[in-house]
Amino acid sequence: FFLKRCGVRPYSMGQKQSMQESESKGFSLLCWNIFGLDSTYVAERTHAICEFVHDKKPDVVFFQEVVRSTWDILAGELGKDYLMYRNGSVKSHYYHNLMVRKGSSVVPVEDITVEPFTGTGQGRHLLRIKTAFNGTRVNFMTSHLESLPTDRDERKAQLKRCFAIMRDLDKTSSETSVFGGDLNLAESELAEIGGPPRIVRDAWEVCGSDANNEFTWHTSHPTKRIDRVYYSPSNGRLQPVSFELVGKDVLAPYGVLPSDHFGALVTFEIKREPVNN
Repeated sequence: FFLKRCGVRPYSMGQKQSMQESESKGFSLLCWNIFGLDSTYVAERTHAICEFVHDKKPDVVFFQEVVRSTWDILAGELGKDYLMYRNGSVKSHYYHNLMVRKGSSVVPVEDITVEPFTGTGQGRHLLRIKTAFNGTRVNFMTSHLESLPTDRDERKAQLKRCFAIMRDLDKTSSETSVFGGDLNLAESELAEIGGPPRIVRDAWEVCGSDANNEFTWHTSHPTKRIDRVYYSPSNGRLQPVSFELVGKDVLAPYGVLPSDHFGALVTFEIKREPVNN
C-alpha cells in the first residue's frame, strides 16, 4: 500500500533528518474535501487549491474526494514540496490522500499504514502515518467515512474504530494523534456511540466553537459540520491554537467556490506544560 503505489520514491533516514527545519513551536494542518467528483471547473478549482497550499504552506494536508485528474494536478503542482501518500490499491474511482511538507518539523518516522474498514461498501479506509515533531510522536490519521444516509451504522462503526486507535495509541505508547477528514457525521450519530473517548478532543470546540467556523457543508447553504478534526493530547501538551474554515471566496472569473465543502486550517502547538483542555 505504500509509496511505490503512489508513484513516490521511498526516503532514507538521512533524508528524513535533512528534511527537518530548525525546531518549530507549532504545526499546521489543512483538511479539505476538494470535490473532485464534480467536473464543473474541476481543474481550475484544483489549481486554486494548490495555490492556497503554496501560500499557507501547511505542514500536513488531508484531502478527500481526490480523483485521477485532480491527483495528477496535485502531484504535478505540490509533489516537489510534499511527500504524497494514498492507498494505491483502492478500487473506488475517488479516494483520500495525506501529504507531509518536505522541510517541515513534522518528520515521518515510519511507513504509512492503510487499514480498510471491514464493513465498508464504498472502499473506505484509514490512512495513518507516524511522525516526530520536536521530539513528540504524532500520529496523523485521515479518512472519508461512509457517505450515504442509509449507511449510518457502518459510519458509526468506522468512527468508533478511529477513536479506538487514538485511545490505544495514548494508552499503550503515550503517543499523540490527530485525526480528521470528511466524516459525514450527524450529531445524533456521535451521541449514539457515546461521543469521543475521554482522551479525544474536538479541535473546533477547544478553539472556542466559533459559529463563523462551524458548518463545513454545503457551501451554498452551510448547515452541517461533517468535516472535523479530532486530536488526543496524550501527555496533555498538544493544544490547537487556531481553527479557521477556508475556501469561502468565489473564484473569478468562474463564479464557483473551490469546493462544496469548506476546508479546515488548524494550527497546533506543543506547550511546555500540560494543558487542561
